[in-house]
Amino acid sequence: MPDPLHCTVFLFLSLLMAGVGQTCWMRSSFSKRFSTAIDGGYTLKNKPIFGENKTWRGFVFMVPATGLCFLIVYAAMRILLKEKLHLWPITLAEYFLLGCWTGLGFMIVELPNSFAKRRLNIAPGEPAKSPLMRGVCFILDQIDSIVGGLLAIWIFVSVPLSSVVSLLILGGLMHYVFNVVLKHMGLRTRAA
Repeated sequence: MPDPLHCTVFLFLSLLMAGVGQTCWMRSSFSKRFSTAIDGGYTLKNKPIFGENKTWRGFVFMVPATGLCFLIVYAAMRILLKEKLHLWPITLAEYFLLGCWTGLGFMIVELPNSFAKRRLNIAPGEPAKSPLMRGVCFILDQIDSIVGGLLAIWIFVSVPLSSVVSLLILGGLMHYVFNVVLKHMGLRTRAA
């Protein structure tokens, strides 16, 4: 079992770096080549399966970027902490693959959230109409990807429970703050 603090810092920084990178990627003109909707425009009972906002752009970047961020953060922590670093006893190649797998989990778990919203007639990128559903959707939107990434990691390595709780809280707060900053920069239409 890795040290809870080391694990939390490692995962938080890795996912934060990958998330910032993804934001830059999504703003690039090159990424638009991957703008095909994951659901291919198909519908289920006359409603989009995931919606037009769920494209291959995120997957194309986030999977390898998270793998690369795992390597970068691991190397930085290894240099700073030397033999005091207590993470998983795996190779560099395995850290990269674990990061890619985490990025995939991070992206995949957003899909059920989008699927449910389409069934509830919530348009892509829009808030729910009822205050209760707006609150539920807000919380899910902040933590769904983090849950997906953590579930993916847990398949292969152990993660301390305190790290999971910390990452859900810190990650959810950081996700919201990041959205607020993007909204004020004019890069998003709404923060929540």
